[in-house]
Amino acid sequence: MTDRNAAALPAFSAAEREQQRITHLVLGAPRPRRKLTSKRKKTKAPIIRLAPGIEERVQLREDWSHKQGTPETHARAAAAAKIDGTLARLQRSGAIDAHQAAAAELIVAAHERITADVAVRTARLEPRGSGGGANAAAAERIAAVILERRYTDWRARVGPFAAMMLAIIVDGMALGTAARRWRMSDRRARRLLVDALDQWGRAR
Repeated sequence: MTDRNAAALPAFSAAEREQQRITHLVLGAPRPRRKLTSKRKKTKAPIIRLAPGIEERVQLREDWSHKQGTPETHARAAAAAKIDGTLARLQRSGAIDAHQAAAAELIVAAHERITADVAVRTARLEPRGSGGGANAAAAERIAAVILERRYTDWRARVGPFAAMMLAIIVDGMALGTAARRWRMSDRRARRLLVDALDQWGRAR
């Protein structure tokens, strides 16, 4: 799920978010569903949306529950296939260059890290062993913070077109499909995409 659906989510307190994290991510409980009234017995029970971060992880698990292996592995493979299809075609056509394609890969990595971070976050802040030396864990965390801050700055630079850019870059939506959904010409959508990828290089 991308930011296009974020506005539909209700507000959650920190306590509610933590309870959902433990219930659905740590314990693996399924998503709750609203009870149907007698008038709606023949319809499917509507799902209950969870807190941002929790919602994405539970949705990911639901999307890939029919396949063996972890949902993250299948999602990464699917995302890579979409990116190879969408952005590789743009690169082959000359619409984007190698630097812009590399920027897209970093944007995907940053987005995945941020949306997945809530699944591994705990209240304990002690360093974890990484097997890479005394400072490896700290260096890894610093690099993650830098990437997340750069992503946040990039989102601010892209502004109102962030959801569209994420749909193309992260979800692999075809440029023409995105142009129609956001009601603009293919030429303008391509220009916005190129500018968004260039903005990654300018992000702090």
